[in-house]
Order: sequence, then structure tokens, then C-alpha cells
Amino acid sequence: MELNYGKMRFETRYTYDFVERFLPSECGRLLEVGCGTGELAVHLSKHGHTVVAIDSDSESVTAAQQLGADARIATWPEFDDGRFDAILFTRSLHHIHPLDESIRHAADSLDDGGCLIVEDFAYESADEKTLRWFTSAIHFLEATQALTASDEFLGRILSKTETLRAWRQNHEEELHTAADLEAQIEKTFRRVIMEDAAYYFRYIANAISAAEKRDAILRSYAEQEVILAADGSINALGRRFVAMPAR
Repeated sequence: MELNYGKMRFETRYTYDFVERFLPSECGRLLEVGCGTGELAVHLSKHGHTVVAIDSDSESVTAAQQLGADARIATWPEFDDGRFDAILFTRSLHHIHPLDESIRHAADSLDDGGCLIVEDFAYESADEKTLRWFTSAIHFLEATQALTASDEFLGRILSKTETLRAWRQNHEEELHTAADLEAQIEKTFRRVIMEDAAYYFRYIANAISAAEKRDAILRSYAEQEVILAADGSINALGRRFVAMPAR
């Protein structure tokens, strides 16, 4: 089927393509945990899926509802609305506690033949060589005036002489590592697929000032990350998991 992406931003399309690749063939009802402003949920709905989207942030849920998403203010694993053909954690699972209960509840909430789809990141994988590449990429965009000057996180990274320490200070408080996610998912599910993915481009997504070139810039950096990670020059930041219940 020829898909009409419309105004889907690159970072949403990057997730959308991953999700669609692994959805069950007869997939009707989906749950997205951590829907943010609802762009992914809306596009999945437009292409034939019934999507329930939840987030704990009321402003994000309001924005998602305004886009037309069936978005609700809720927390996981407390949320319970029957069974789903797929449950998506879109860059949210690293925040959610307790992790073991969260993943067990996801498994219990899947219909027969359903699957868990997780897009997340391995913040612990960042090392000096990878962050040198990342900061060089930021400096290049800054030099070409493609970045705004007000992005707080990028400013902190660029202002630090010890970039790795700054990175860890920004990420390590109460976040699950990708290793934690993988171990708990494998403990709960019988079959787990794990793959690396690009992720660093997401840190610059909200700081690009050249609107007409935005998606092209993000695509270029995502492709760079994948290519450099494949030959061992850097460590890919993104981690993706797809799993089916042990029934």
C-alpha cells in the first residue's frame, strides 16, 4: 500500500517505519505508552489502526487530543483498558517504574498473537569517541547557523570540557539502562528481537532553525550514525526491542 505521510516529521516517520515493520498482520487495537503530543498515534490511526494513546503529562495529552488522537492522561502500569494487539513504548520505558511490573503488565495486556514494541536508547553506551562525533555535528550545524542558540541541553554539552561527564549528569538520574530493559523483557517474553538504531539526531530535532531543511538535516545525521556504528567508529545510541508473550 502506498502510504501518504503528509506532514509527518522525520523523527516520527523514523519511529513509524519501525513500528509498521513489526506490527502483527491482523493488528487492530494498539496502545502507545508515552504518546507525547500524539503525532505517531494520529498517523497510525490514519493508516487503519485503532490507537489508544496515554501520557502522564496533561499538556501533551491536550495537544494529542487536538490533533485527533484518542489520548488519555494515565500512568503505566496502572492503566488498564482491556487487551491490545500491540503495545508500544515510544522512548518512554526508561522512565517507568517499577520496570518488572511494567513489562509484566504489558505482557498480560496483549491479545493472543500480540507483541510488545519498544523504541528506546542506551544512554550508558555513550563514550568519548561517540560524543566527539556528536559534538562535532552540533558545532557544524552551529557554524552554518542551522541551530537556534537557546537549546538548553545542547548548550550544556557544548559548554563542558568534559563532555562525557556532562552527558552522564544529564541522563543517569532514575533512568533504566538499555541493558536493564533487555534483561527484563527477555525474562518476561519468550521471543525477543533487539536491534540498534540511530537516536542522536533526536537531540538536535527541536533546535534546528532552518525549517525548510529540517528533515534533510535529521535524515543525514541518522544515516551517519547508522553507518559509523556499523563499522565500529561510534556506538549507536538507539535500542529497539520487539517481543511476544510466553503463552
